Amino acid sequence: MRRVSRTTVMQVSLLLIAVFSVSAAAGDGVYPLQPLALDYTGTHTVTAADPNLTGEGVVVAAICRSMTYRNGKPQNDYRFNMDHDSLYKADVAFEDGSDGRFSVSSHATAVAGILIGNDDNAQHTDTETFSYRGACPEAVVDVYEFRRFETLYLFDKQPFAADIITLSLGEQYEDWWTRALDNLAAVQDSIIIASIGNGAGTDDLLYPGAGANAIGVGVIDAAVDENGLSLSDFSTPNAYHSSAGPTDNNRCKPDLVAPGTALVPMHTSDTDYTVVENWSSLAAPVVSGTTALLLQKAYTDPDISTQFDRPGKNMVIKAILINSAAKLPYWHKGAVGDEDDTTAPLDYTQGAGALDAERAMAQLTDPSGWDNRMLSSRKTSVDYEIDAAEPNQILTATLCWNRFYKNDYPFDHDLEKDTDLRLELWGKLADDPNEILLDFSDSVNDNVEHIYFQCIEGVDTYRLRVTFNDQQAVTDKTRQRFALAYHIGADTAAANKWWYDVNGDNQINPIDQVAYQMIDHKITNELDRVFAQQALGLSSERIALLEANWSTWKTYLND
Repeated sequence: MRRVSRTTVMQVSLLLIAVFSVSAAAGDGVYPLQPLALDYTGTHTVTAADPNLTGEGVVVAAICRSMTYRNGKPQNDYRFNMDHDSLYKADVAFEDGSDGRFSVSSHATAVAGILIGNDDNAQHTDTETFSYRGACPEAVVDVYEFRRFETLYLFDKQPFAADIITLSLGEQYEDWWTRALDNLAAVQDSIIIASIGNGAGTDDLLYPGAGANAIGVGVIDAAVDENGLSLSDFSTPNAYHSSAGPTDNNRCKPDLVAPGTALVPMHTSDTDYTVVENWSSLAAPVVSGTTALLLQKAYTDPDISTQFDRPGKNMVIKAILINSAAKLPYWHKGAVGDEDDTTAPLDYTQGAGALDAERAMAQLTDPSGWDNRMLSSRKTSVDYEIDAAEPNQILTATLCWNRFYKNDYPFDHDLEKDTDLRLELWGKLADDPNEILLDFSDSVNDNVEHIYFQCIEGVDTYRLRVTFNDQQAVTDKTRQRFALAYHIGADTAAANKWWYDVNGDNQINPIDQVAYQMIDHKITNELDRVFAQQALGLSSERIALLEANWSTWKTYLND
């Protein structure tokens, strides 16, 4: 079959990596020099607790774009450096039948290191011997050149097997191939994890990460100290470095964030390592590799495999990843303001927060904390009771469902099949026999709903309700499968030192103390505002955000 011609040429924005010598990061003083982003996310903690979790039995499809094009044709320099000590034993297959030893890509090799790197005796002239381990070193990774994948497996729909599809690339507009990936998520339970873009200075939100059914990953900046960027300490996302929502149709993206700085194998060496710096290209495989561990656990643990291994798996994983994400300082729903934005479920920069592998694994292995079922005209709502041990804890709940797309090119959005759901939180106060609505999430644009609620005195039991939106027409043909994840626990944002980075420059220093005083006493004239922007690095957006929420956030800085 010949591919349908197109009137416009797609401009794919590859999230190129800025690299510098590992010696520049040696001042971090941390040995062994692992990809410490995986320590921050708790991924290495999960595998240390259960050494059997290696990604074994999980297939990851890594879609990698060629670095060089001639006359519009890819030159197939998209491959991992399989000669590198950390990769040569990995279970990797290249879809085009090559052995991966020629025309390698620095970008793809960095992704490979985070996913499947494994080198117990890693060496560098500037460091001691160290142990290097990616997130899921025993997963099977099938590598596809982007153009071949787009043509053969999306357009022609040739069959392929993958539990996870990871992409550290994208384009700034929804296109037929990004909708085809959303369709794969809906009809084949594919878990699509993709970079969201490198911020306002580089990219707008990128598809497919910005797609409705994909998991879009933003980047948490590395902290800055006297030695430069840290390999082990990460601050918060910044819209100038991590593309922020909303999308052009007012959906919240990203879904969550992860570190974008880590040590990776070099594509030009068999032994050396280098560092990638603050890019969402790296954040995506951090999430993909961690997801491989969750899938291995879900497939092999008999206590959860039956409930998990059925239609809707991709929604369950998405709900668990979002619900378990750790809120970072200055997280807030939707637009600037101090209210709980019920129509925007996530933060436009942080999504639901930072990937937290330990919390995600704990959520997955507690089947009472998640569900996967169907709403229909026969059952238009489902309720879940949650016991609250004590007040002042945080109740989080996340509802996910898939959008529908046509099954053939150009894979248009199938609006007739789409539904809209609503998530409600109910409770009874001690002195009131009637149940009251405490919170709800009801976006008309998103297919994610998220509640983040501080438990209150006098309510011992809460009830979550998943239902159709009031505007949703329900007929005999209306059916919608959904996944829900929920949890009650401590406020994890309370002890985060990055509350003290008031101006958001990834450093905590005396400038932040001055910024604190200015916000605390309110900026009342234009001269002060100019000083705050030019001398303190407080953008106008940052000032508006801090002023709107200061009464709540100030308590975190006074602990």
